[in-house]
Amino acid sequence: MQKETLSVRISPAESRALRERARKEGVSKGSLVRRALRAYGVTPEAEAGKTGYEVIKHLLGRNRGGSKDLSTNPEHLKEYGR
Repeated sequence: MQKETLSVRISPAESRALRERARKEGVSKGSLVRRALRAYGVTPEAEAGKTGYEVIKHLLGRNRGGSKDLSTNPEHLKEYGR
């Protein structure tokens, strides 16, 4: 994933609060801001803490054609057990 830099003007009080919260949680300020963006629903679904299954589940069961069970095709069993 390509990263991009974003500059945001915040007040000294916001900067102080962000720095203190990041220090308290042991993360960078950028990491804390990215987490806030995910919580706000700004980031794409794939980065929003979903599992791999949740990301690809819309693709499952979409294969058309071919054998549903490869064990019924003798071609796939030719070298089995050797």
